[in-house]
Formats: sequence, C-alpha cells, structure tokens
Amino acid sequence: MELIRTGFEEIVTDDSFGPAEYERLTDIEFPDRETLNAYLRAMYDYLFNDGPEQPMPPG
Repeated sequence: MELIRTGFEEIVTDDSFGPAEYERLTDIEFPDRETLNAYLRAMYDYLFNDGPEQPMPPG
C-alpha cells in the first residue's frame, strides 16, 4: 500500500505529468491539468485519509 501512496504523491507533484499521460495509462480523458489534479487529490484523500466517497472521473 505504501508503494501506491508514494506513486500518488509523485504524480500529484510532477509538473510533467498531465492529462495526456494519465489518459495513456488509464484510457480516461481529463479536460485539463487542474481537473486531473483535483481528481487525483480527491482520490488520494479517499484512499489514504478516509475521504468521504470515491471521486468519479469526468465523463
């Protein structure tokens, strides 16, 4: 689980990782970096900080 947490932290702080890279990995499209980062932060909170509910990607 720690490996997943570390990966999320790296992705959220990596300025070179954006919607195109995420789409290549997941086949889920985001309209812009801000929307992707908000989704990833919400997912991180859900997985590791007892966030209220699992966020849904756009679509």
